[in-house]
Amino acid sequence: MITAWIAVDAAPGRARVDLSTGAGTTLVPRLLGRTASSARVALVAGGAMLLGGDAIGLDIRVGTGCTLDLTEVGGTVAYDADGEASHWSTHVIVGPGATLIWRGLETVVADGANLHRRTEIALADDARVLVRDVCVLGRSGERGGRLCVETTVTVDDVPLLVESIDVHGDRPMSGVLGPNRVIESIVLAGIRPGEPDAHTMETAGRGALARYLGHSVHESPLAHTWDTWRRLMEADL
Repeated sequence: MITAWIAVDAAPGRARVDLSTGAGTTLVPRLLGRTASSARVALVAGGAMLLGGDAIGLDIRVGTGCTLDLTEVGGTVAYDADGEASHWSTHVIVGPGATLIWRGLETVVADGANLHRRTEIALADDARVLVRDVCVLGRSGERGGRLCVETTVTVDDVPLLVESIDVHGDRPMSGVLGPNRVIESIVLAGIRPGEPDAHTMETAGRGALARYLGHSVHESPLAHTWDTWRRLMEADL
């Protein structure tokens, strides 16, 4: 497995930011800016991804009282691999009083791809997380391959969100995605949202899940949700 890592800790003057580097790295974090307790980091593809047999790991740690604003330069494509699986595993730890904001871009699962993604996010009791994730079955004119997504969010070791989605573009399932090819999710953890709307489900703990199922990313109504929740996060910092 090829692993990239991002670690942010407070330090006098400017936050200490540790990033994985190296020629040939498939996923390369780039520092965009920082203050004494915050950092802005971009995820940049270091090569073609995802191909059959690829195994990518991403480790993120946000230290006590710090803020990490994570962006992506471009979307990701899981390419036709004749069904050979590719794996992407993300492990996130957000420390006491820390904040993670991650606006993910589209992951497109082409015909013949077989993508398995697992995301684990562990928050301290007073930490906060806002994460956007978008998956698209198929490129233009395609129905898409297999997509298996597992997501776990815990707050102080107590599960807040545990979800598993396993779909295949050639075999749509009623009650899951149905005829839709786009699934967009925004997860808010560690803080209560404002007034919920038709696309939002509040969790039993402090948090919420907003979701859109549709045919096109540009038709999603969740841009307003993202902006509202981001302002809520920033006002609470």
